[in-house]
Amino acid sequence: MGFIAVLVYIFISFFLGFVLIGSAANWIELTDIVFYIEKELLSNIFLRFAFGLGGALIILFCIRYIQHVIYRRERAIISESNYGKVSITLFAIEDMLKNMLETEKGFSHVRPKVCARKRGINVIIKGNLNSEVNFASFTKEVQEKVREKLLNLLGEEKDIKVKIEIKKMIFKGKKKIVEAEEPEVPYRYY
Repeated sequence: MGFIAVLVYIFISFFLGFVLIGSAANWIELTDIVFYIEKELLSNIFLRFAFGLGGALIILFCIRYIQHVIYRRERAIISESNYGKVSITLFAIEDMLKNMLETEKGFSHVRPKVCARKRGINVIIKGNLNSEVNFASFTKEVQEKVREKLLNLLGEEKDIKVKIEIKKMIFKGKKKIVEAEEPEVPYRYY
């Protein structure tokens, strides 16, 4: 759904951009475009239906995107206790996980994303991994730590799945940086 929405936005942006640039440079006359749309395209019933359907789809994509952005940011995990309701936002959980994972020596540029679903909680951790670390054992440790942390925070009844995406491997110690020494100028300190 996101890919199609991006394609629609790109197409509309390029089309409007070319029309505005063309009209500003007097390459395109807006009256000619309006005349062509009125006389040629809208006289055919199938093209009118296609224009109407396209407009409806564009509006629906825009509403869906706005709903996704607003719904994602205001989402929280709510739990009930004997003393009342407790809610924690997904942003707070993401921030806590980021602070926890930045202390790991094998990870850098960590960006966690938490999604609350009806079945449980999905955590996606994106970051760079040091090449000197054992990949299998390190990712297993990180998944266990994140799962334990969230289980302690949210309670035992939540189903938590942790996915790790390594975007880049960092190689340390391979290249030696040679700093150029500045030539000594005679009588510099006199």
